Amino acid sequence: MPHIAEDTDDGLEADIAEFARHNRGGGWALALLVARRVEPGHGHGRSFEQQDKLFDRKVCRQISAVEFARRSKTTAKRVLALHEAWVRGAEAGKVAALEKVVAGEYVELPDEAEVPFYGEKGFYKSHESRMPKGERREALETEAERAGVRPSGPVYVAQHPKAVKAAVIADEVTRTAALEGIAELRRRDEETQDQADRQAARDVAEQHARELDGRADSWSPQGDEKGMDPAAAAAAVRAAGEPGEADAALQVFNELAQVRLGTLRVLSLLQRHPVQFTGERGKTITELCEATKAAVDFIRDLAASPYQVLDDAALRAFLEESEKLG
Repeated sequence: MPHIAEDTDDGLEADIAEFARHNRGGGWALALLVARRVEPGHGHGRSFEQQDKLFDRKVCRQISAVEFARRSKTTAKRVLALHEAWVRGAEAGKVAALEKVVAGEYVELPDEAEVPFYGEKGFYKSHESRMPKGERREALETEAERAGVRPSGPVYVAQHPKAVKAAVIADEVTRTAALEGIAELRRRDEETQDQADRQAARDVAEQHARELDGRADSWSPQGDEKGMDPAAAAAAVRAAGEPGEADAALQVFNELAQVRLGTLRVLSLLQRHPVQFTGERGKTITELCEATKAAVDFIRDLAASPYQVLDDAALRAFLEESEKLG
C-alpha cells in the first residue's frame, strides 16, 4: 500500500491565502480552491483519518464553508455557491470530479472563454450566494425559468421585501406587475383547487360504482336464497344505483363549489382584461347572472330549512319563475 502523505496546516493556509488574492476574479481557480478545501457539512462527521481510508490515498485537509469564509474574509453562502459551481461543472464533464480534487491531484482548469464561469451561461449562479438551498430558492428558480428570466433577479427581489413594498406604493409599473402576479397566483390556486375537487368527485363516483358492482355480482340470475326473482334483483340494482343521502350531499357541495370557482375565474379574468359590455351581450350576461342568483338563492333556502322538500311541484314552480327572468 503506498505511503499516505499527511497534509499540513501550512498547505491549508496557502490555499486560503491564494483564494483571498483571487477574491475579485479568478472564476474556476476560486472554485477549485473551494472544492479542494471545503466539505459542505464539515466532512459529514468523518475525521481526516476516515477520509484517508475512504479514498485510500492522500486527502487534502478540509474545513467547513463557514470557517473557510471567516478565514478568507468572504461569506459562507458565496463559498458554497463556488462549491456548487464546481460540482455542476464536474457533472457536465468540464472539470475534474471532486474525488480527484480532494486527492490533491493536478487539475487542469478550463479556458473561461470556452467554458464560462460567470454570466448567463456560466456555471456559477450568483443568486446561490444570496440564498441557500431550500424550497424557497427552488420555487424562485422554477418560476424564473417559467417567466424566461435569470433566477438572480427574483431571488434579489425576494430578499428585499421592504424595497418591494416601497416600489409597489411609489411606482405604477411595479404596482401593475405585482397585481398581475397576485392575479396569476390566484388563478393557479383556483385551478389547483378545481382539479382537487374534480378528483375528489371522481373518487366518490368510482367508489360508489365499485359498491354497486359488488351488490350486482351478489345476485344470481335465478335469484338469491330468499327467492328474489331477476326482475326484483334488477330493480334492487337500479335502486342501489341512486346516490345515498351522504353521496348526494357531497355531490351538491361539489357542484356549488364549481359555481363559486367559476365566478372567481370570471372576476380574475375581468380584473386582467377590463371589458365594456354593451348591447345584447351585456343584456344576456345580466339575465344569466340574475337566473343564476335566483337558482343559488333557491338552493340556499332549501339547505337552510330542515322542513322544505324539493318535490316535483316546487321544482316546476321554480322553473316557471326562472323563465320569467329570462
